[in-house]
Amino acid sequence: MSSSFLTLLWSKFLWLISPDTLLSILGIAFALGLVIFIHELGHFLACRLLKIRVEEFSIGFGKILKKWQPGQTQYSLRAIPLGGYVKPAGEFYAREAEIKDEGEFAAKPWYSRAFMVFAGAGMNYVLAFVIFFIVVLSMGLPVSDPKAIPPVVGEIVAGYPASASTLEAGDKITEINKTPVQNWQELVQTVAASEGIINVAYERGGKTINTTMDLAGGKKLGIALEPVYEKASFFKAIYVAAHQCYYWTALSLKTIAEKLWQRQAPEVAGPIGIFEIVGKGVHSGAENYFFLIGLISVAIGMFNLFPIPILDGGHILFFIIEGIRGKRVKEKTILRATSFGAFLLIALVVYATYSDIARIANRSAKTPKAAVEATVNND
Repeated sequence: MSSSFLTLLWSKFLWLISPDTLLSILGIAFALGLVIFIHELGHFLACRLLKIRVEEFSIGFGKILKKWQPGQTQYSLRAIPLGGYVKPAGEFYAREAEIKDEGEFAAKPWYSRAFMVFAGAGMNYVLAFVIFFIVVLSMGLPVSDPKAIPPVVGEIVAGYPASASTLEAGDKITEINKTPVQNWQELVQTVAASEGIINVAYERGGKTINTTMDLAGGKKLGIALEPVYEKASFFKAIYVAAHQCYYWTALSLKTIAEKLWQRQAPEVAGPIGIFEIVGKGVHSGAENYFFLIGLISVAIGMFNLFPIPILDGGHILFFIIEGIRGKRVKEKTILRATSFGAFLLIALVVYATYSDIARIANRSAKTPKAAVEATVNND
């Protein structure tokens, strides 16, 4: 082996065991594990409510580390801490002839089975609501009036004038070309009225520092504001939390529908993309990290309700058909539809993973302006 290859391996090993990487891994495991576990807990609680016997409730997947059975249900802790699963008795609902007692899933009427299956996604929305509520109540709501937001730098964007100056995140801009600026609106207006090389005065650690920036390329400094929050009341937090669940669901469905209508491939994040997003979220503060978990919970709850065989929504569709027809869907039909759903799901995962890799590979090829235009639009 060449020394350069050994050096590369050693650097990758050090990266893998670094505190930041380990924290990202733990953050990813906790986020995905919590969301999937809550989903399965919804199925489990629904089974208890409907008096459906549960044969096993597993926390995690893979090899059993510990198991216990205080009653009819075996509880198990498995090696891979990413979610879990619930196994109700008589779960294959098409085989009426094999029903042994009223405690089996298949013995329940179609609407009870539909509720039990829906409960998983329902609990995902409950989790998202609780997270959004706590975040809003503790963090507050962002102030939207630019006249009420002080000109404090939140982030410096590469490729813009500010990135070539001494300005840093946390600095408070006080003057531009000797013109005082007291809020974000005055900052934007003053920059828009300036041209060429400008002088920017800012405060850092109680001291005033001056720097220069060249606006030859446009009227944007390339800085993102430091968000300011105002306290939200208890009932306001409830409203905002519920609206967040609705908003992200509606936005996702609208985006998917528009893409399909325009015959374009929907933009989806696969396992790599999700791991990358959550990994970064771990390092962005507790509120942002948990808000991200709420978004993931909404996404998983919504996705599971899609009427695709093999997903919860596909089973609910079969139950609704059963309720309309007055008899169960044939086993052969369910098996064929489930096989098609599994193929479709695998294809979606492969496509999403390919999209993740292509997005990461092309990220460095994007110009700074193309990457930040959506967020840096008036500064």
